[in-house]
Amino acid sequence: MSLRPESVLSPFGGPPRQADLDALFSRASFGRVLARRPEPGRSVAPTLAWVDRAALAELRPLLQICDRAPPAERAWHEAPVIELFGRGERVATLTLHRGLALGYPGWNAAATLVRPEELAGWLAERGCPASPGATPGSGPESAAEEARWPEGAPPELAPLRGVLAAAAGGRFAGAIEALSALGQARPAPLDQATALLEWLGRDTGTWKAAPRRDPVPLALLRVLGDAVVDDAICAGLSSDPARRGAARFVAETIATRADQKRRSERLSGALPALREAARTSEIVGSSRAFEAALAPPPLAAPEGTRLLAAAQHGRLSRICRDGDHVDALDGLSITRFSAGAPEGEVLFALPGVQTPLFAREGRACFRLNGRVCEVSTPGGPLVATEPSLWSRIARSPLSYSVARSRWERARRRCAERVETQEQMPIFLEIDEEEEEAYVELGAAGAPLPRALATRALAWFAPEGNLVTWEGARAGSARLEGRPIDLAAGDDGLYVLVEHAPGEHAVLRIDGGAITTSARFQVEPCSIAHWRPTGEGVHLLLEAPLGDVLVDVARRKKA
Repeated sequence: MSLRPESVLSPFGGPPRQADLDALFSRASFGRVLARRPEPGRSVAPTLAWVDRAALAELRPLLQICDRAPPAERAWHEAPVIELFGRGERVATLTLHRGLALGYPGWNAAATLVRPEELAGWLAERGCPASPGATPGSGPESAAEEARWPEGAPPELAPLRGVLAAAAGGRFAGAIEALSALGQARPAPLDQATALLEWLGRDTGTWKAAPRRDPVPLALLRVLGDAVVDDAICAGLSSDPARRGAARFVAETIATRADQKRRSERLSGALPALREAARTSEIVGSSRAFEAALAPPPLAAPEGTRLLAAAQHGRLSRICRDGDHVDALDGLSITRFSAGAPEGEVLFALPGVQTPLFAREGRACFRLNGRVCEVSTPGGPLVATEPSLWSRIARSPLSYSVARSRWERARRRCAERVETQEQMPIFLEIDEEEEEAYVELGAAGAPLPRALATRALAWFAPEGNLVTWEGARAGSARLEGRPIDLAAGDDGLYVLVEHAPGEHAVLRIDGGAITTSARFQVEPCSIAHWRPTGEGVHLLLEAPLGDVLVDVARRKKA
């Protein structure tokens, strides 16, 4: 199912209230615990446990909240979530942070939990790993805060020590104030970077520690900016602590393939000195962390798949198959990936904004400054499209909303019927990116979301590996593997199944006939998104330096 970003805290919501949770639970009939927060374009979040009505009744009193301020939130993206469902629809997504705080998108802040130890026990009974720091004061930062504040801080920052120690939201409170004070004493940005690198070099914490906890100088260097720090490194560092700090900065801040390539080229003259500094730092694992950050990972597709694209800027989204190539957003660049060239060629670099995207006949269509544009070759001219009157009428928002409302009503009727049988159904949903592309670019030719165009309507019941579908030839099938997710294709219903940890396959159901792919091997938590396309399926896999796109071909009858 397509997961919406409902776990993101809204700045426009109200204060946390227990009455809000009570109302949500009164509408829910089952739920599930996910390993991470749902995000746009990343429809598969690993399910850790299913929660039936009886388990929901046990959970409800454990989510009591109070008025105490919650702990500082640094890793909501890594936090497990609890999804609540009723009548086949998502009622709410509740985010757990370290077992101590609860987030809900209708609130403007997180809420502190009253019974975190009992909640941790409830999760453990269902096989969900306990969050580190599930009891107040037991988090790694509370025990190691003083150890991770090394000597050697610039003296002009001493009055701000208490402020800088209070971390929030992945950044340190007072970072801008600290850099302002540093700038008054050291006007040259290179001098500021050098002072912070020397301070970082005196920190004795583990490099690339998990859970992630930046020491203060590293957090300040991130705010100062990579370009300034790289210039300071290239200009030459005279002290051993500064070189150690520079080696650690390089190891900690390479997050994408583009980062790796840029650093390897930009700092080529300084790398031997940084490598030696990492080797002699006397911190366990520092040399290994430095070498791993600069070593290009092998571009190889998992067994049973074929490599199509490798993100250079972290994440791929808006993936569109067009003939023998794929167009996608790689970060903020519209990039074309062809067979045998997974690094891709940039068609157009967007000016800091996202856009819906679809591809047709060698052209990538997108929105820019309120207009629908096309580009067909790398660095080629942009062409603004002018849709015909008939296209605007046939693809009007009104005609789309009518089709969508009919689909939603049919789905609700099925949900009510299924829930009377005490099943926990997960229903097929409309792909968010397909829907947004249609709404924004439909008049220029973007296709309807597949669920609407094919009138696909299906669900699976997780407790029995049972998949059921509606339509002219309704039916059901009990699958050999465990269903994970559903998707509508142009030629039928698709089901992603797991046969064993790491062993998956994709099934296509068309009028009762089932076609299956060969089984393929991927890490259980690495599948971020998938969609049917042509004679196979695209799989978007999370990888250390950026997403990898592979495809799987259908081969045989089940």
